[in-house]
Amino acid sequence: MVPHDETEHYSRRDVLRTVGAGGLVGGGVQFAYDGEGDDGAGGDYPPGQPDRGPPRDYEDYTVHRVPESFDTIQAAVDAAGPRDLVLVGPGVYREAVTVSETDRLTIRGTSRNDVVLDGEFEREDAFLVTADGVVLENMTARHYTRNAFFWTGVEGYRGSFLTAHNNRLYGVYAFDSVHGRFDNSYASGHTDSGFYVGQCEPCHALVENVRAEHNAVGYSGTNAGGYLTVRDSVWRNNMGGVVPNSLDTEANPPQDSVRIEGNLVESNHDADAPDSAFGYAAFGTGINVAGGRNNVVVDNTVRDHANFGIVAVPMVDANLYEPSNNRFEGNTVSGSGRADLALGEPQAGGNEFVDNEAGSARPARLNGGFSLLAGDPWVTLVLIEQFLQLELGASPRGDWQTAPEPPFDELEGMADPERAPREAVRRNGGGGS
Repeated sequence: MVPHDETEHYSRRDVLRTVGAGGLVGGGVQFAYDGEGDDGAGGDYPPGQPDRGPPRDYEDYTVHRVPESFDTIQAAVDAAGPRDLVLVGPGVYREAVTVSETDRLTIRGTSRNDVVLDGEFEREDAFLVTADGVVLENMTARHYTRNAFFWTGVEGYRGSFLTAHNNRLYGVYAFDSVHGRFDNSYASGHTDSGFYVGQCEPCHALVENVRAEHNAVGYSGTNAGGYLTVRDSVWRNNMGGVVPNSLDTEANPPQDSVRIEGNLVESNHDADAPDSAFGYAAFGTGINVAGGRNNVVVDNTVRDHANFGIVAVPMVDANLYEPSNNRFEGNTVSGSGRADLALGEPQAGGNEFVDNEAGSARPARLNGGFSLLAGDPWVTLVLIEQFLQLELGASPRGDWQTAPEPPFDELEGMADPERAPREAVRRNGGGGS
């Protein structure tokens, strides 16, 4: 089953509508994690992905050229073998490509802005990848009714120099997949998130040097963590910025152990961004840890948000997930409408805000470097009010089909698209490999 179709979004809403705000005061909701016995040492896996070194070139491969030798990308994929390169020349390709049989394949455009897959608002996914170690590089995908670049159930993946815009659900998307990397890519105009890594523990994944704008959420990471880093990227003008979160609709909740480092997160209160799921519930927040634990949020610049710059709040689904043992350190946060730093209630303890440069906090003196015994219920109620507006159909939203197009002239392509194909990520053999 392919996850995250429209039916699933509505089923999530039904669950949340049932428990609603009443779950925060008991209301029959189970406490899935209460923090007891946790000494703050972290989860089962570290929250960061160690550097692996650059991927290694394949030495024995065949190049399959589109359109010179094959009329379609799918025809070239079907003819290719492991480690081969499908090299796609400029043009608009009106197709949906499935990679299911051939592991370690590379599909690469010769020009990022000029190799365009177009779903014409009819096809589902530009790329649906279920084979291991597949690399997608240097191309654009637009106007698909589900996702642009989608890996599911794989070991090994990479998306580099990709542009995803105006697709109905996700831009660059890895689900139930491990050992992966997204880099040097752009996503805009999606009703769920621009970049997504979900249902993996440990993930062994890295998201770096990407940019997300005009999405419901810039980065979403449901139940994703362990050897996972999101760093050195720009999250701007979405409804919500960077949102690791816990949900029962995916396996292995709660979300646990991601490192969010060195990002620029700004102005994530775009009321005209498209939204079909939870974007407005995170509206006006920069980095929002929703029911997650053991996360490290460090050295980010977070500014100009309508509600909260950095916030940790509970997440209500079939269960109630309380944030716990999260560490927020060395961040620079400014220009928040309600508070630069915030911790909602209920929370399960161990959440520490240390040496952040910020002008305001809820509760007061949050930034003292110690674990508070209680958060601020008002923080949670602010976001619940937005969720209720979403449920009642009163929240603003734009149209994914007409969202602003990317700034193509700012998006650099690969320096040498004719180069040899490489492995998806380097496997070092250690615990973090």
